[in-house]
Amino acid sequence: MTAFEEFGIIPELSEAISSLNWTLPTAVQSEAIPAILGGADALIAAETGSGKTGAFCLPIAQIVWERRKSPESSSTTSSDSSESQHVHLLNREDRDASLQIDKSGLNCDARVGKEWHGARGKAGIHGGGAYYYEVTITRDGLCRVGWATMAGSLKIGTDFESFGYGGTGKKSYGKKFDDYGKSFTTNDVLGCFLDLDNLKIWWSKNGEQFPMAYSIDRKFKSPATCLFPAVLCQNSGLAVNFGSAPFKYPPTDGRTVGVAAAPAGNLKWWSAEEKQSVDSTTPLCIILEPTRELVQQTFQNIQTFAGVLNEPKIRCVTLAAGENMNQILRTLETGCDIIVGTPSRIVDLIQTGKLATKSLQFIVIDEVDQFLADKNGGARQIDTLFRALPLVAQDGTRRQVIACSATLHNYEVARFADRHMTFPQWIDLKGTDCVSSDVHHVVCHVDASEDKQWIRAKYAPIHLEDDHVHDGDQIRAGTNDRDTISLGTKILKGIYVVKAIQALHMDKAIIFCRTKQQCDHMEHFLRQNNFTAACLHGDRSAEERQSSLEGFKKGEMRFLVCTDVVARGLDVQGVPFVINVTLPDDKSMYVHRIGRVGRAERMGLSISLVSTNEEKVWYHKCRTRGVGCQNTKDIGKGGCTIWFDEKKMLGEIEEHLGSTISTVDSDFAVPIDEFDGKVIYGEKRSGGANFATHVLSLASSASQLADLETKMQLEYLRNNRHVFMAFNAL
Repeated sequence: MTAFEEFGIIPELSEAISSLNWTLPTAVQSEAIPAILGGADALIAAETGSGKTGAFCLPIAQIVWERRKSPESSSTTSSDSSESQHVHLLNREDRDASLQIDKSGLNCDARVGKEWHGARGKAGIHGGGAYYYEVTITRDGLCRVGWATMAGSLKIGTDFESFGYGGTGKKSYGKKFDDYGKSFTTNDVLGCFLDLDNLKIWWSKNGEQFPMAYSIDRKFKSPATCLFPAVLCQNSGLAVNFGSAPFKYPPTDGRTVGVAAAPAGNLKWWSAEEKQSVDSTTPLCIILEPTRELVQQTFQNIQTFAGVLNEPKIRCVTLAAGENMNQILRTLETGCDIIVGTPSRIVDLIQTGKLATKSLQFIVIDEVDQFLADKNGGARQIDTLFRALPLVAQDGTRRQVIACSATLHNYEVARFADRHMTFPQWIDLKGTDCVSSDVHHVVCHVDASEDKQWIRAKYAPIHLEDDHVHDGDQIRAGTNDRDTISLGTKILKGIYVVKAIQALHMDKAIIFCRTKQQCDHMEHFLRQNNFTAACLHGDRSAEERQSSLEGFKKGEMRFLVCTDVVARGLDVQGVPFVINVTLPDDKSMYVHRIGRVGRAERMGLSISLVSTNEEKVWYHKCRTRGVGCQNTKDIGKGGCTIWFDEKKMLGEIEEHLGSTISTVDSDFAVPIDEFDGKVIYGEKRSGGANFATHVLSLASSASQLADLETKMQLEYLRNNRHVFMAFNAL
């Protein structure tokens, strides 16, 4: 038995665990795996590189496989054995438990207050033609009538697989309720129309037909997504006529027929086996990541575990920008089990009815604090998503929420847990931010007022292009004018980046810049200096970003220049160096940046270039969020720039970490010898603590201490000789 099996992981996953060279669970895996397997909601905070992704991917792959392997039957056996399987009736095997259907199969009643209970008919309509059925209100209360696919909710009108018309005179689809027709009550007769030739749905009351309510998708013509008559009651009763008896208000257009008169080739009869098959096409788990790169990384992780599980195979899909949408839609139609994607794409598919969520059991949100911090983007998308997701899966399974965050000590994260999680288990193995012992981090101060070499570089053919915030300012080289020094700082930082690379013989490094524009300029600058470099930020195409990342991982590119999009979660092994061209705007992001090194017990070095003078930078608050913006005025004067004080930010970072960060000069002579052995960045510590070598290295100091102790003891005896003489006289 492996250590993972002691936590409840099945032996079938041992092969995948071995392929990852995992011998023992990490601390976060030891806490999270049993909690998730036990069905608990979990909030997880752990350091970068701690195995956090595996902590939720491993148990989720197991639970999804076990559920698909031994599905629970969602059907019951009818007690009326004389009832024909091919007669148009309400379906006792496809109803909510508290909806009572009489022996005729055409009358239903729900007497539970404030609860909705529904049922579908026994046959769905597909192909073409126009069809009709009638519903008579037999007991006043709330009710809704309409159409639903086999995959749709019995609460018709609350998803994108069903259409309803309710007693208050509102039509409903996708949880959207709009005024339509007229209200109805006891003894009113409602007509439900479906025109598959013209793809329309509408209703009538007591023979008065209302306008078209919905123009429907062509997919509802398919047998796989055909529409069944459906009713829904709350403390009310209905009588249904599918056309086996004369209608009270028959259609008069000459082409619309009763559901019972539909051609046999246009009917699809309900079956328990097919119902189970339909349910198995909808996903059990959705995993949200903030970027396409993290989507791919998590997808590869989940595929590692899913790939060794057979009978059935676990079907995983990625949903992120830049992927073939037609291929994704075809995959979703055939069925999937686990979806990994970005919120925008997933929300869009749910809202357009192309992604069903009625069987959803898991929702995993990685980097939830990053989503919640983006009030206008990520936070709104997360809120929209949770409004669209069911609290309970169709088989009654409670939705399980797993959220991973940089820190759990965050108001927005705590508020999210209160709103969307059920008694979550807090797994906080990080606490306050700290830097791994495998990471050395230093600061190099950049003072353009003292180091004037930027002036010569500015007019040289090769220099780092600035961000053009000073294009409207008067630059006076050789002075300490504020704008001049700010421009000089930008150019000087480019010089220092090259010096650091050369001084430390960097063959691989991640270089962080503040903006996408600065990343582009740094990439070009490095290439001008004959360094292979790739850029990674949101304005690059998905294909280009993937190519850049793969090239860096394979060693084809020595330097990866990026914004903070890479600072969270992205797993790039064997990176020995990080250079922060500018400090991040948020002090907590500093730890995420430098956490790109020092992974898998390998030593890493982070160098931050910190300006001793304030630097003018872009801070776009305009409607275009910087696209085409050239307003270089201060934000206080209606512009899009601020003066960024890196010295102040450095102080906040040091206060946040509770320690002072060491400083190096611009020659970047970083001390790399330690008591525990030689440090080579990108590799594990060599040597380590060795008794013999320690004795030799300390021998001289130990001898000096021994001499000092002897002298101190003799001095004590001399100073206290009279005390000892008096004691001996007694």
